[in-house]
Amino acid sequence: MLRIPDHFLDCSLYVYESIETAKGTKPSGASGFLVCVPLSVNTKESQPYVVTNRHVIDNVPSPVLRLNTINGSTEFLQTNGLRWVINGEDDLAVLPLDVMEENYRMTYVSVSAFMTTAIATGRNIGPGDEAFMVGRFVSHEGTQRNTPTVRFGNIAMTPQEPMQNAFGNLQETFLVECRSIPGFSGSPVFVYIDPTLPRAPYWATPAMPVYQPEWHGPWLLGIDWCHIHDYEPLYQADKETRTSPAQWVKSHSGMAGVIPAWRLRALLETDELVKQRKQKDERITAEKNSDLKS
Repeated sequence: MLRIPDHFLDCSLYVYESIETAKGTKPSGASGFLVCVPLSVNTKESQPYVVTNRHVIDNVPSPVLRLNTINGSTEFLQTNGLRWVINGEDDLAVLPLDVMEENYRMTYVSVSAFMTTAIATGRNIGPGDEAFMVGRFVSHEGTQRNTPTVRFGNIAMTPQEPMQNAFGNLQETFLVECRSIPGFSGSPVFVYIDPTLPRAPYWATPAMPVYQPEWHGPWLLGIDWCHIHDYEPLYQADKETRTSPAQWVKSHSGMAGVIPAWRLRALLETDELVKQRKQKDERITAEKNSDLKS
């Protein structure tokens, strides 16, 4: 894996159930990150959003965001749980963000960097491709400042077999061999093709006939939503006889479930959020026209 540019760390933030847990020292909460959607060519501005898992903010009246500030500290932003938008199918939740951006150290993942089915096919994205995840390592998260941790791995399986999520829905999922533990839920996962290792000739398509260096990414592969466990039987002291009654211990398989970025794009294109962006675009346009007239 190549050196990860530092600005990827600045798209990460932490999500908590309350101000008290956000200020506490006990391992709690989860991860989130920032994305942006362009408004229009007229305003040349974008609408930022916070992204995390639905299970992180589900039944939480006022989810709290912890953001890094420009002056080197952190601030807590209490949100209204009713303003978070879900689509009822995916373990995803987004919140339109409205803050004085110049006060915070933040980087947005543009929708233009989202993995799509066309990119996945055209670049032959699949098992073995390198991936990295940026999120909150609860055992060493930083007390004065959010200090995201990067974890590395490889795509193990493309979204062929869905998994059932906590809401009873079949969740389209990449499997990535990259250890996800509590605290990393809601983290962005990126895929990165080493530009020094061009793809095999069959990578080319009529639309993309030759290899180009800018095709290496990173792209937002998706959002970490689960870590897959295995269950190992317990044995007696002879290490051959299983306990009776049978007992099991939960172990970590090393596999993370990642919701494809195109599912996030679909959520961002729901009527509610499209309407919200249109209203913001019209407001900014009107303000600019008013300034020109004056």
